[in-house]
Parts: sequence; structure tokens; C-alpha cells
Amino acid sequence: MKHLMYWLRVSLFVSALAAGVFSVEVGGLDVLAADAGHGDHPATGRKIPSPGPDDVEKFIKVDRDAKHVIFPLTATFNDANHGMNFNGHFKGRAVYTVPKGWKVTFEFKNMSPVPHSAVVVEAYMARKLQVGEPYFDGASTTDPLKGLKKEEKFTFEVDEAGKFAVACGFPAHSASGHWLSFNVSKDAEVPSIEFPKHP
Repeated sequence: MKHLMYWLRVSLFVSALAAGVFSVEVGGLDVLAADAGHGDHPATGRKIPSPGPDDVEKFIKVDRDAKHVIFPLTATFNDANHGMNFNGHFKGRAVYTVPKGWKVTFEFKNMSPVPHSAVVVEAYMARKLQVGEPYFDGASTTDPLKGLKKEEKFTFEVDEAGKFAVACGFPAHSASGHWLSFNVSKDAEVPSIEFPKHP
């Protein structure tokens, strides 16, 4: 059985490299190689710029009384990172922060013919070949391993502080950079988003 598991992991590693994945887990270790794009993702033709700090208000709706925040979340917002992005951002460069105890809704939309999904996982999982189950109950689109070619909302409560990621659950996508930083804070009073500045 030990040998079978070893060869299964080696096979996954080789398949991942062939598919353009450059961060996978083999035998319990992260194997990182040179960064490159996800070459088989078709061009979107969406040349719109990625949102910057001045656009944050379009991507967050806060109800302080209900302690509820809604985040629109578009997969393949544009061609950034070969289309492997949420709202035009990737590799954790956009940071979403929510106070502990709040309710969160993501309004997910996929703009690509390629299946994508969204799942909230611990931050370190974002670099894995498969990101696994959602950390919080209900914190993912339906069957994130298969991905979606449609729109879907999902709502969950963040009952534990820590560093997490909103990752595409389709195999190899998150490892190719398709994830955002998602922090749950015991000190923050209201949710926030930090989009990186663009040159």
C-alpha cells in the first residue's frame, strides 16, 4: 500500500508538471518550480484593467447592523495571470479582511468557458494541487473540484480568526495563482479589501 501511494503521488506530480502546475504536494512536501502561466486557459479577450484602490467600493457591500458583508467575485475578470484570477487579482495580492463572527456572502460568477470555482481554505492550501474542503461550513461553490460555468452565491460565518485564501478549487488552478488572501480578524471592526496599486 505504501508503494502504491508513493507512485500515485509521483504520477500526480508528473501530470501536474505536464499541465503547467508549478506548486504541488508530493509525499507531504511542497514542490515548487519556476512560475509560469496556465497555458491551456483560453484567452478571454477581456482587456479591462484590474481594479485598483479607487475601485474597492464596487467589490464590497457592508451591513454593519446585520454583521454581514457581500463580495462580488468574478473568475476570469480579465486576462491577468492568463485568466486565472478573481476580480482581476491573483496570487493573494488582493487582501480581503472580515471581522470574526461576521456572515460572508460571495456572489460568484465565471466569465470563462473553463470551469472555475471558489472555496475558502487555510492560506497554505492555496499552493496545493488540490485545495481540499472549505475551512468554514458552506464556504464554497457547489462541488468546487469540478468547477462551474455559471453564477452562484454562497454564505457562511467566519467563527475563527486566521489567515485564509479564496481559491479556485478546480485541480491545479489555485497552484497556478488563482487565489486571493482572505483574513479573519478579531481586531477589525468592519470588512475591508486592499487592492494593489498598478503602475
